[in-house]
Amino acid sequence: MHPGIDLPGFLFYFTAQMIYPMQTTKTILLGVILSFHLSAVSAQSEPDSVIAKRHALLYADSLVKCNFYQNWNQYIALTCQSAIKYYGGKEQFKEHLVTAYFRHEPTEHEKPEKLRMLTLVNNTDEWQCVIEKVRETWINNRKARIYSYLIGHSEDNGITWKFVDVSHNSLSNLGYIFPQIFGDLPIPEGKTVYVDEIVAQQ
Repeated sequence: MHPGIDLPGFLFYFTAQMIYPMQTTKTILLGVILSFHLSAVSAQSEPDSVIAKRHALLYADSLVKCNFYQNWNQYIALTCQSAIKYYGGKEQFKEHLVTAYFRHEPTEHEKPEKLRMLTLVNNTDEWQCVIEKVRETWINNRKARIYSYLIGHSEDNGITWKFVDVSHNSLSNLGYIFPQIFGDLPIPEGKTVYVDEIVAQQ
């Protein structure tokens, strides 16, 4: 699989590292500078919630692609520190990611998961969100859609985001993995839906 450059704006440098790992630090820093410039321009004309939603989805898209293309270092950089600590540190968390990936390794014709914002809430400059991931795959020769969820966290008014993938553990452990979670943030249970069953019910 070879990733395409389809990340807009300020997240291009994550994809660039996946495709061109020998790019210099100057190139990456240029992307960061461009990100804050574009954010400042857009902030003049858009509500905070619109900016926060767009940035959350862009960062989540980068996280999903890092997982799909096995770019573990960048995946870890986009993960909430509390989750990394829960698993014992970066190396242990990386081992967990690799194990989870190969347990449900994408098939040859799969694409990265599709994303949809479900919930976006804030407390002054701190924002949290729930993003739905939908993976289209095949299980026992049946086309299936796997629904799972990301919790996003921003401490700079929705500009930059880090995440916890709820599918990596149980909801009952979420309070230990991400203790900063807002108490009223609704998080659905993950599920697998078979397309032939949906068709039969219609």
